[in-house]
Parts: sequence; C-alpha cells; structure tokens
Amino acid sequence: KKHKREGDIVCVMINVSSCVNYRIEGGNIVGSNNSDSDDSEYEDSDTEESEIEEEEDGEIIDKLFDFEDSDFIYYRENFYDKNHLNLLCGDEEEPVAISIVRDNESKEYKALIRTKDGNLRRSIPEEELKVPFYRKLVGKKTPSKKQIINNLAPELLSKKNKLKNVNDPRVPKALLNMEEKQTIKGFKFGLLFCDEGQTKEQDMFGNVDGSEAFEEFLDFLGTRVELKGWTKFRAGLDVTNGSTGKYSLFSEFSNNEIMFHVSTLLPYNNLDPQQLERKRHIGNDIVVIIFIEGDQVYRPTTISSRQIHVVILVKPEIIDDETHYRVAVVARPGVPKFAPLLPEDPVFPKGDEFREFLYTKLLNAEKACYKAPMLDTKLTRTRTLLLKDLSDQYL
Repeated sequence: KKHKREGDIVCVMINVSSCVNYRIEGGNIVGSNNSDSDDSEYEDSDTEESEIEEEEDGEIIDKLFDFEDSDFIYYRENFYDKNHLNLLCGDEEEPVAISIVRDNESKEYKALIRTKDGNLRRSIPEEELKVPFYRKLVGKKTPSKKQIINNLAPELLSKKNKLKNVNDPRVPKALLNMEEKQTIKGFKFGLLFCDEGQTKEQDMFGNVDGSEAFEEFLDFLGTRVELKGWTKFRAGLDVTNGSTGKYSLFSEFSNNEIMFHVSTLLPYNNLDPQQLERKRHIGNDIVVIIFIEGDQVYRPTTISSRQIHVVILVKPEIIDDETHYRVAVVARPGVPKFAPLLPEDPVFPKGDEFREFLYTKLLNAEKACYKAPMLDTKLTRTRTLLLKDLSDQYL
C-alpha cells in the first residue's frame, strides 16, 4: 500500500516520537518517550550515552568513504615499495607510528601519522623543508627527525625523543598488514519491513513477506543475488549452506561493496516469535533502514539493540501517479550530523538522484557512528593495541 497525494496537497511527515537526546531529522516529532510508554520495555539501557548533550552546531560528516582512498591503499601506493622512514613510539597510553617519504614526482614530503585516535595524512613541499648546512657537512642528505616532526606533525613534538627510527625490513609489511586490518572492505546495512500499524520490533521482524511497495524498493535499491557461491562482500551471510537464506540484496557505490540484511529475505522461523536469527544480523548493524507503511508513530527505542546507532525511515508515496519516498532519520546520542542533510520537505521521486542521495546518507551515517562514544571507545582501544603490539615487536 502506498500513500497517495496529488498536486500541492501536503502529506503528513513520518511520525517519530521524541526521545531524550536522540536527534530526529525530517520527521514529524510527536509527544515524548516516558516511563508510562507502552514501549518502555524497549527503552535504551545505555544510561551513559542517553545523558549526552547534543550540540546545536557541531561537526558534519560529509567526506564520502571511498575504498580506493583508504589508508591501506595510500600506504601501499605511496610508501610501501619506496625508500621511506618509519618512526615508532611505544608509549603505553599513546603509541604512535609515522611513515615519511619524499615524493620525487610532486617534490614534497608525505607523512602518514597513526595514533590511537586515527590516521592523518600530511604533506609539505620539499623547499619548505631544506636540509640544514651542518647536516650536509657530515654527509646527511635528508632533514633531521626533529625538522620532519616539527613541520609534518607538530602536535607530536613532545614525543620526539620517544620516536625511534626503525630500519627493520619487516616493518613496512607489518604496517601494511595493520592498515589492511582496519580497512573497511564492505558495508552492511539492515533493511527491516514495518507493515501498516506495526509499532513493536517483534511484529516487524515477524513479517514473512513485504508489501508490493517494499519489493519495488528492494529492486530500486540493489540487485538480488544468490548467496550460494557468492564471492564478493557477504556481510556475515552464509554462502555455502544456505543457513541465512537463498538470496540477499547487494549493490556497489563509490568503489564500495554493500550488502543488505533484508528481514524478509532472512529465514523465517515459525517456532520463534522473536525471530532471533533475523535480529542477530539486523540488530548487529550500525545503520538500519526501516521501510515503514502507514502513519503510526515510530519510537527511536523500538529496536532493542546497543549496536544500531542510526535508523533511516523510508515511507512510500504516490504523487501524480509516480513513486516517491519520504525520509526521516533518527540518530542516537553522540552521533554527529552527517551529510547530505534532508531538505525541509524530505520527499524524493524514485530515481537515480534519490538513490545517490540515499547511499551517500547511508555511508556517511556509518562513518558518523564511529564517533559515537561506544563505537569510538572500541575503535580507539583496538588501534592502541595494534600500535602497541607493533612497537613491542620492533623497538
């Protein structure tokens, strides 16, 4: 069933219940979540996160992730097989690894700076980093370590005495492997069908089939692929024995492989009212699309999952006999804003322009979620361990 409107008749926006510190974009905010709510059993138990104050004006994530521009490929293409400098610092709390190379083509020095908070790329023209005469007198042809750090990573000057030049020939391979471990090789997004009038997650996960409009949306969004023998990004789905269904939905965008966990394509178990096998996949996605039929109110705490940080609500409409999609976005506390921002009237005609908008929104949503407290803490901990292991092994 699609909601119809003609000419200039304004359609009601997607109804979303307000919820403490959740950011709602593009929806019609209704009432508030409180302890008397019928859905209180789904209230977020993560007290620490729900107490975060959302800033009115903050960072907007707008640089679209592109696998071809990953730091794994950047290091491999610009440093790995070239003569370059690797500096390591084994500080217990803040380990660091810096790679520096002189690019003969661009006549500049390039640096890839790795800290627990992430990677930074820096460059400086070589004329701005001249070799002092006293180094030339003793046969040195390159700037000093202090010069390099001062110009390419001034924020690490306090660590200059701890940063050691490591000449072990195994280090470049170890750095390349470390970058590869952190590289996103594919994206997985949940896609849940919500039928008219449904407000409980158990009802949504329990839909055996989707509506005609939902099937049309699937065909618009990607390609249905057979999982058995699938060789591209599989997002944890079974490509051998069929335990996660026969088909799934796949697409490629901006050099990224994308697999959807579609609720109605995942196996249905009539002995399990909670459909835990479906939720095992969708509930562990960071960003989920909910295709919503009807005008019921969606509550941000409907899906009980600590992993889901952004829900993108999509509602079908027919305008002048053409399919359109109305969109709203619900983000958990701590997730910064991400582009492209929704227009004042967030309804889009079905077509390539909306498809590009939606995929850009999805990818930037995932990137923004990495800055939310829970995920940021996990990523920082992982990077710290990787950098510390590297320094422990080669210093």
